[in-house]
Amino acid sequence: METGKPIYQARCSDCHGDAGEGSVAAPALAGNRTVTASNPTNLAKIIRQGGFPPSTHDNPRPFGMPPFQNLTDREVAALITYIRASWGNEAAPVSAANLR
Repeated sequence: METGKPIYQARCSDCHGDAGEGSVAAPALAGNRTVTASNPTNLAKIIRQGGFPPSTHDNPRPFGMPPFQNLTDREVAALITYIRASWGNEAAPVSAANLR
């Protein structure tokens, strides 16, 4: 938690909110099923590879999340652990070994 919180504050809170509430540009992380899933693989992939919803006629240039490829496995695990245990989320911590 100590390691994950500053990573979240520096890289995620501008879009996902200080309390994981989300914004127009990003989904809420509080209560998010991808965050609390028993297997953290999808969340790790989103953090490492980014994510962009499909464009539509009404939204041809949707907001997207940039990839954070420069984070180490330990930093990604710490970030995921922080997100999974914050804002009412009650999911197990993650180690770097869980992400392989």
